[in-house]
Amino acid sequence: MARAKHSISVPRPSQRDRERDLGAGVVKSARRVFEIIEFFEQLNEPATVSDIVQATGIPQSSTSMLLQTLERMGYLCWNPDDRIYMPSLRLHMLGGWVHDITLPRSNLRLAMQELSKRTGLSVVLGQRTGRYVQYAHVVFASNERDDDVPIGVVRPLVGTGLGYSLLAAMPDEEVRRLAIASLAMQEQPPFIHSVEQIMTMVAQARRAGYVYSTRLQNRNKASFSFNLGMAGTAWHDERPEGSRESSLLSIAIAGKRRTVQDRLPDIIAAVHAVTQECLPDVRIDIDPHRPIEPI
Repeated sequence: MARAKHSISVPRPSQRDRERDLGAGVVKSARRVFEIIEFFEQLNEPATVSDIVQATGIPQSSTSMLLQTLERMGYLCWNPDDRIYMPSLRLHMLGGWVHDITLPRSNLRLAMQELSKRTGLSVVLGQRTGRYVQYAHVVFASNERDDDVPIGVVRPLVGTGLGYSLLAAMPDEEVRRLAIASLAMQEQPPFIHSVEQIMTMVAQARRAGYVYSTRLQNRNKASFSFNLGMAGTAWHDERPEGSRESSLLSIAIAGKRRTVQDRLPDIIAAVHAVTQECLPDVRIDIDPHRPIEPI
């Protein structure tokens, strides 16, 4: 577990990461534990106490105590020679069974990393939670993250490109119910005015097998999203085993609007290649010769 001799580039949390409101009743020590775990996921290499303090803003005394506790519980490994910590495989195994049920033959983490590497853009994993999509994991395009969304944030399904790729994998009656609820709560973007408009957008996503969104993002942003459980566009066909769970997941490749627009051919090529290499449980059927229309 030798530490690289060159200095590491510590991921810098975005302002929105630091300000994300988790509501009342949040236990500070529990939040800090997971901020440390998220830091290692972003860094992808061992780190010292000072590295972690710099990235998370947690006081050094608290950081040291949390790291020692995690090491004694077997979730981190400690090298006293180099004074560095890194996650243990015990930590990796904790939630692995969920991935095994959902995408048993696939490597979702590697797929996201490859998509980011081949497109030069951030890659977001969206997971449905009620009438919302949660940004469950993000592979950031760079360490400069002020323009990126924080991991764990939730957005209405009817208000994001990721959300529409999830909606496209649901039966019409469920989509309609969610649309009615979101409109009643005024959770939709200002240009959406009716349930039928939402249904039309969902139908477009089903036909295309993807969602290219230029209006459902922050200003000057765009994304290209695809569902992991739709098996192409044949959603109303008999679904294969495991597709129900994987249909709750979508991936978005996101960045500045002009950059995403210019790289659309590369994005589509990367999606086809990476799904074949890393996601054998997923079938993508996007015609690279057809014009890509935004939703």
